[in-house]
Amino acid sequence: MRSLSLFVFAGIAIAFAVYTAASGQEPMAAPPVTADEIPNGRDLFIGHCAICHGLDGRGQGPLAEAMKIVPADLTQIAVKHEGTFPDAKVSDVIRNGGAVLGHGSRAMLPWGLYFSERHKPAVGKARIKALVAYLKSLQAPSASGSR
Repeated sequence: MRSLSLFVFAGIAIAFAVYTAASGQEPMAAPPVTADEIPNGRDLFIGHCAICHGLDGRGQGPLAEAMKIVPADLTQIAVKHEGTFPDAKVSDVIRNGGAVLGHGSRAMLPWGLYFSERHKPAVGKARIKALVAYLKSLQAPSASGSR
């Protein structure tokens, strides 16, 4: 009986795969990203960054005094890059730690899988995009006036 049900299940799986291939549809399309999976950038910042970087992003969060390396002033990212906010570089720091000692290694980021693109790629990318946009909004005006 057990082998019969296994045989039936395998047959159904094969039939589904053949049907899907013949119809040209993806067998397992990723579900769309929902709004509740992507909080706004400010909420992401408060929940994952402010503990070290402070609510204003200037590096004076509640844990800053306990850290050996002072957290970066995130309002100065564009200034440090000749007045242009480096979206791709900031995304990489969020995604991989960006070789920032306080962010841990790529394998052991302090925020874990929350911003990962491994399990739910669309959700991870959307979260990173929202956080990058918020960080961009925090930038201090540069001498050239560009962001």
